[in-house]
Amino acid sequence: GKRLRPLLAVYMGRLFGCDHPDIYDMAAAIEFVHVASPIHDNVLDNATTRRGILAAHTVYTPTVAILGGDVMLAHAAGMVARIGDKFISMQFAEAVAKTAVGEINEFNYLGDANLSYENYLDVITGKTAWCLKVACELPAYRAGASEEQVKAAAAFGLELGIAFQIVDDALDIAPSKDTGKPSGGDLRERKCTPLIKFYLETLSDAEAKTLTEKFREGSFTEAEIESVIRVMREKGLDRKTRDLANPHLERAKKALTL
Repeated sequence: GKRLRPLLAVYMGRLFGCDHPDIYDMAAAIEFVHVASPIHDNVLDNATTRRGILAAHTVYTPTVAILGGDVMLAHAAGMVARIGDKFISMQFAEAVAKTAVGEINEFNYLGDANLSYENYLDVITGKTAWCLKVACELPAYRAGASEEQVKAAAAFGLELGIAFQIVDDALDIAPSKDTGKPSGGDLRERKCTPLIKFYLETLSDAEAKTLTEKFREGSFTEAEIESVIRVMREKGLDRKTRDLANPHLERAKKALTL
């Protein structure tokens, strides 16, 4: 993992003067959820690498990878339960559920090039943003912040998480050497993102129909994928996608002022 979530957790706890040593267990538990999610995700997507490293299921088999992810989730739940606070346990459990539902929704929408932006936001809020939400919310609560401050910390994490995933989706067409992931992965895996929607808008009706069909079937050739990536870059569609993150970043900043 990128360790952004545990870093946020520790910083948010310190911001409110948290002196509980279990803040580190809480931070680690949240990262366990994040790491388990892509292990499961790689199996669903049949992705062979992650950040330039062989995916777990290609080394240990899909069954072992899935069970290994389950062990991480169970270990994380145990770490949180030992804190002994009902609110923290319930919010953490909800974050795990929201993350799973986000992944399920993404799977259900595979191949749908007409996915609405609202449904896209639902997916990324679940699969990415909810973990960042609790990474900020729970340490603030543990530190004894006011109810209003806890809600503001949660809002900051949620909006930051949404912006984070939008930018990550924009980076899908960045060179593999910069990201550690195959360029055009979302196109190959039939995941509809704003980047793909913006590309569709540049096509004629006939071209859009053909792309929509290929996207649904997953029948792109490598040459076609490279061509789409090249046009996306030339037209600056990655920058256009990144701009969608700005309102969420502004709301995240606003939450910090409460």
